[in-house]
This record gives sequence, structure tokens and C-alpha cells, in this order.
Amino acid sequence: MAWLRIINRFRFRQRPLSLPGMFFCIALLPAIVSGADPATQTIVQETAASEEGNSVEPVAGMPADKNAEPAAEPATGTAVDKGVESAAEPAAGTAVDKGVESAAEPAAGTAVVKSVEQAAQKVMEKTVEKAADKAAEKAVQKTVEKVMEKTVEKAADKAAEKAVQKTVEKAAEKAAEKAVAKGAEQAAAKAATEAATQAEQTARRPDEWMGPTNVRFLIFVIDIDSIDDANESFTTNVFIRLRWQDRRLANPGAAVRQIPLESVWNPRVLLANQTGQVTKSLPEVVQVDEDGTVTYYQRYTGDLSQSLLLSEFPRDRHMFVIQFVAAGYSTDQLEFIPDTHPDDPLALGGSISDKLSLPDWKVVSHEALKLTYQPVAAVHAAGFALRFEAERYITYYIWQVVLPLGVVVMMAWSAFWVSRENVGVRIGVATSAILTMIANRFVLANLLPHLPYMTRMDYLTVGSTLLVSLSLLLVVASASLEMRQKNQLAGRVDLWGRAVFPVAFLLLLGWFLLL
Repeated sequence: MAWLRIINRFRFRQRPLSLPGMFFCIALLPAIVSGADPATQTIVQETAASEEGNSVEPVAGMPADKNAEPAAEPATGTAVDKGVESAAEPAAGTAVDKGVESAAEPAAGTAVVKSVEQAAQKVMEKTVEKAADKAAEKAVQKTVEKVMEKTVEKAADKAAEKAVQKTVEKAAEKAAEKAVAKGAEQAAAKAATEAATQAEQTARRPDEWMGPTNVRFLIFVIDIDSIDDANESFTTNVFIRLRWQDRRLANPGAAVRQIPLESVWNPRVLLANQTGQVTKSLPEVVQVDEDGTVTYYQRYTGDLSQSLLLSEFPRDRHMFVIQFVAAGYSTDQLEFIPDTHPDDPLALGGSISDKLSLPDWKVVSHEALKLTYQPVAAVHAAGFALRFEAERYITYYIWQVVLPLGVVVMMAWSAFWVSRENVGVRIGVATSAILTMIANRFVLANLLPHLPYMTRMDYLTVGSTLLVSLSLLLVVASASLEMRQKNQLAGRVDLWGRAVFPVAFLLLLGWFLLL
């Protein structure tokens, strides 16, 4: 091969390459020939061809440098020498050519080596660059592939997780919906069954086939806050206890239970004569014993209506009723029986507190009884009530009404004691008494409702007003007689007024207070 000949050429000319250079050339020349670029391959091929075409065998036993020296020596001046010189010229020319050739060979070898080294260096650089580029490309490609693989794996994992999660969520939702729907259906069916059972149980009276259901009642009036005459109502605070037997709720050996009132049959008790809002203080529950005895407690506070006959006002007595009625049950279905309290066996059916918040009334008597509620003739609703009789304290009205009336009447009466010569004074006193009586009448009108009949207080005030008016008339009549020179008759009028007025007022006052 050409590259081997080049190396041998330099070695046999006794101008060997250095050991590193030799190895470098040996290592790179195949690459130069086979893998180098076309320009480098051309240089190597031309160098190899020139070496093959101009190769001359060296003189045996003489180096090429010494063969050139005789060519430089001058010829001597002898004939022999000239003949020899002429005979030796061709040989000398040949020798010079050979010396030049042998001298040029090292220079050419050096140039070739440099060219080879440069070409090898370029090739090496390009090869290293290409190898580095290829290695970098491969590394980048591998890295990208690994990254892509990991990314794809992660994306696939995430997609799979999301898909699984969505699938699980959908499955869970469907399962939950089915479970909820099924549970709702079961709950609705159970609730419907329980509601039907409860409705039947609450609608039917206990042992209704045996006749009216007996309900024992106990009423206790805690307080009566006020009695409003004008509105014909009173405010009360009352506590009740109801007991009845319901064998359907019996549970022998069980403890006392608290059950909502609406869950069991109950007489549906309400206040029949309530007006406005009546509040309940206790929860709507019943207490059920082991034998089925049901006990209901409740406390009511509110205004109750009560019709009042005020003809004897203010010396009047009234019967007040706290009426309870069982809504929807007649006397044939339900019967209320007065119950007793362990602490007060004499209080049959109920009682009333000894201390009430009534300043102008006194409770005289009370009783609890079974009382049918009959708003119209065709209705006979089962019910019970507590009735109490209250008497008004008259002392308040004596001091606040009767005494001022007496003062006004006495003021009008005093006009008869004024001398007849002072007519203006007598008429002024009587007139002032009339005006005072009218003003007092307006004050008394606010204490009573607008009634179609007269009360005892009305008779007293009207009688007092007439007496005062009569005093004014007598004063005017006496003055008229005095002006007409009828002094005796005028004096009799004054004496009659002085005597009759007190007697008439005392008789009116006695009727008001005593009769």
C-alpha cells in the first residue's frame, strides 16, 4: 500500500522518523487514505507516486551527502587531470544529480511529514469534532429518549390514575346513588309504615269499644295578673295535669318514658275562651309509665275573655271561668273526671293560689268541674273548667270616686249659705260645681265599657249631677224672688235647699253603699 511505502522510504534513506511521529503516522495514515477528505487523499497519493517514480538506489557504502562532495571539488591543472576531468564530467554530472536528488529527498520527506501531520491534525480535529458531535448527538438523543420515556411514563401513570380515579368516583357515585335511593326507599317505606301505624294509634282512642275514654284533670291557678273591666278579659297563669290509660303503650318492667305528645293519642286540649296569644311554657311531651298510664303537664299564660255583668259596679261580684275543651271529641267519646293531688286531697280537680296579683279584687270561692263546652245548641264538646268568684274591693272607689262627688255636692250646697245680696257669688259657686261634676263624669267613663245599661256608679254620678244642677236653679229662683220683693218666699227657698240637699245626697249615698 502507498502509506507503507512512504514509511519504508523514509526508514531506508537513513532519515528515520521519531518514535512518536512513527506511531502517529502509522495510526493516522489509514484514516487519511480511507476516511480523510479528498484533498488530503490526493496529497498522499501524489507523494506516494513520486516516491515510486524517482526512487534511485543509493551508492553502496556511502551516504548521500558524501556523494555530493566530489562534485564541488576543483579540478587540478594537469593534463592528466584534464583528461581525467573530461572523462569524469559525465560521471560527475550523474553524481551531482544523484546528490541533489538524495539531498532533496529528506526535504521532500520533511515536507510530506509536515503535510501529513497537518492533514492528520485537521483530520483528527474533524474526526474528534464529528465523533464528539456524534457522541453528543447520541447522548442528547439518549437523554431525550430517556426523558421522553419518563415523561410518557409519568403522563401515562397520571392519565391512568385520573382514569382510575374517575372510574372509581363514578362507580362510587353510582353506588352511593343506588345506596341512597335504596335507603331512601326503605326509609320512606318504613316512615310510611310508622306514620300509618302512628296515625292509626293517635287517631283511635284507647279502648274506644268500651265507651267514652276517661281523662282525669287537675287545674291549679298560679296567678291572676289583672282583670280588665273595659275589655271584659282577665290575664291568668294556669297549670294543668291530665292523665289517661292507654294499654297500647304499656311496657311492664320498663322505666318511665318521655314521648312527644303528637306521637300518642291525646285529648287535644285547648283553651276555649282565650283571646289574643296564649303561650305554653312546658315542652309538648307526655310521661308514660310501665302500665300505660299517660301523664301530660302544661302551663298556659295569656289573656282570657269573660263576659261581665257590670250593673252593680263597683259593688259587683263576677264568676270567672277558665274553660278547657277537647277539640273534636263530644261528651259521648270523652269524659273528664276531676283528679286529686297527693299533697292536697281536698282540692278535687284543682285549686287556686292564696296570693294573687289582683289589687282591687278578692277571690271568694272556686271549684273545678266537668263543664261541657256548648258555643251553639248543636255542639256538645267535652271539656272541663275551673270557676272562681271574685269580688271587687269598693274601698278604692269610695276614696277615688264617691268622696270627690260628695265634695262637689257640698260645694254646690254651700251656695245656699251665701247672703242673697251676693247673687253673683252664689251663681258662680253653683256653676263651678256643675262644671266639676261634668269633668268627673268623663273620668269615670274611661273605667267602664260602653254599656247599654246603667251601673250603680252611673246612678250615683247622675244623681249627684242632678243635685248640683238643682242647686243652681234654686239659687237663680231665690235671686229672682228677692228682686221682686218676695223676701219671705226667697228665704223659704234657701231654707229648703239647705235642708233637702244633704238629706237627698245622704239617701243616694246610702243606697250606693249599703243596698
